[in-house]
Amino acid sequence: MGAVRSTAAERRGQAVGAGMRVFADHGLTMAAVQQVANDIGVSQPYVFRLFGSKQALFLACLDELEGRVVEVFRAAAEAGTDDPLRAMGAAFRDMVADGVVTGLWLQACAAARRDEAVAARCRALLGAVLDEVGRLTGVGPDGIARFMGDGALVVLLQAIGADLSGGSRAAVRSLRREGTIS
Repeated sequence: MGAVRSTAAERRGQAVGAGMRVFADHGLTMAAVQQVANDIGVSQPYVFRLFGSKQALFLACLDELEGRVVEVFRAAAEAGTDDPLRAMGAAFRDMVADGVVTGLWLQACAAARRDEAVAARCRALLGAVLDEVGRLTGVGPDGIARFMGDGALVVLLQAIGADLSGGSRAAVRSLRREGTIS
């Protein structure tokens, strides 16, 4: 029996998954499409045929990032807890634990400073997540801002390797030189 060949759509999904990891570690400028190709067992030209450019692959990775965040938030909010924001925050901390989401988002924000297409995609991603948080929780702009601010703090703490096992407040207390926060 011969090997089963993957469809272009399957390979595209595999490339996005690998691309998220590669871009998280190396950014848009330094990442090599060859790394993505090696990770999924195809040639570099094939990856370019799937996406057209390295930037298009990067943007597809941001599309996937948006989908993952929204899905995690939906699942957490719909789990039937009394506090959907708390459930969504815990689910987000679990999602960023491997560093891929954190690395990709920080790399995207850095690239957005000089690349308007990436900046526009980051704004659209953030807008979609803000809308979904509001829809899922019913909280207004102030509550959404606090929730997203906490999420941004989690991303920063995860990026620097802070211990998040006790939550972000415990991590902040452990990092403070002046003692604990009241």
